[in-house]
Amino acid sequence: MRITSLDVQLPAASHQTAPLAEYNPAFQQTATELFRRICCRVPSGRVNNPDGSFSILGGLRNTTVARILIYEAGKGKINGLDPCLEDGVYVLIRTTGGSRAKTIGVAPWHDTRFAYLRLLPGQDLDEMADFIAACADAM
Repeated sequence: MRITSLDVQLPAASHQTAPLAEYNPAFQQTATELFRRICCRVPSGRVNNPDGSFSILGGLRNTTVARILIYEAGKGKINGLDPCLEDGVYVLIRTTGGSRAKTIGVAPWHDTRFAYLRLLPGQDLDEMADFIAACADAM
């Protein structure tokens, strides 16, 4: 008897956010405050506040290099393999192909990959804003 295995490639995870107003007010406040602090560090033409997340464009190219989004179970939509995120505010940094980091895509460009981390309660938002601004300037 011959048994063969079949490699099945599951689609990479991506997230489609819900409107910002649908999320926990504490998460909204943290995400909005972090975005406000980033806006003080990068030119106004490089920040964008669509309805469900916040985007920061790179200094060298006109592409989204960082995002701030809120994840709450049951809100928005996960496509592909569920990354089992905890509820909270997430910072996403764009990666290039071949990254070893856990990555996620975000609608509408699900194939663009972002490494991500969840902000911890009490996280220093000025420090995080400095970090995101530096990443944006480098790309």
